[in-house]
Amino acid sequence: MDLEFKVIGIAYAICAGILFLGVVPYYAVKHLGGENVPPIPKGRVPIQGFGLPDIIGVSLLFGFYACLFQLSRVEAADSELAGAEDLVLGLIFNFLLQFLQIAFVLLILFRRVNLVEAFGLRWRATWWKVIYAPAVVFVMWAFMIGLDFVGYNEWLGQFIEGDGMQESVKLLQETTDPLVFILMGVVACIGAPLAEEVVFRGYIYTMVKRMAGLPLAVILSGLLFGAVHMNLVALLPLTVLGIILALSYEYTGSLWAPIAIHFCFNAATVAVQTLLKFNPEWIEEIEKNAGFIPLW
Repeated sequence: MDLEFKVIGIAYAICAGILFLGVVPYYAVKHLGGENVPPIPKGRVPIQGFGLPDIIGVSLLFGFYACLFQLSRVEAADSELAGAEDLVLGLIFNFLLQFLQIAFVLLILFRRVNLVEAFGLRWRATWWKVIYAPAVVFVMWAFMIGLDFVGYNEWLGQFIEGDGMQESVKLLQETTDPLVFILMGVVACIGAPLAEEVVFRGYIYTMVKRMAGLPLAVILSGLLFGAVHMNLVALLPLTVLGIILALSYEYTGSLWAPIAIHFCFNAATVAVQTLLKFNPEWIEEIEKNAGFIPLW
């Protein structure tokens, strides 16, 4: 467990270093003087309105995720299993936190950015851009199966304690309370796609793109997305997923695209875990590998 937190901590440190020691100083230097304002990066994701004030916003988000990381370390040290009532309250609190993150982004962009235009939220103009989401999920699952096939999960297993599953996946497998099960589905399939796409793609990705260009924005938002899930086995797959989500946002110019992919990814995971939960006679190896499918 210590190694797991060390690696995830290093991922956080890399993201923070890139942002605060690279992106921000670069933009600040370029921003000094009217003649040195950096050019507007091209692409389908508009970045007009994003700028220096968003350094504060992203810094606060980094601080928020750092606090969650420290809390997860404390919770990991306390292995006492929570009761059903505590689980329900925890999931409700998680759901509220997700929408507080959305509210924070909306508040900090208020009056500076036309959110409908910036996020490409006009449904009539963008509905077709979400239809390839299931195909992207199949690609991600193929990637994760490939990692397991080449021995990646087994190799990581020798460095970590336990089975390497995310706590959310483990809870979904073990819970017998229908309310907990329903809340898990709501948090994973509704709260996570909306909140995480608004924060990571709509806000962090766009801000970094404005300051340092598209390639660094894709990599930074993807790595941070993988790190905040705080699971070593899921770090690489979720980083790759985060990169794909950023590219889908840039390719379509609409936040509906990564939201749809994220929803399909989590919904498929919940569906697989549900089938395995109620069909214990299924092949044990499938159940084992399904535990490595990350959830929100």
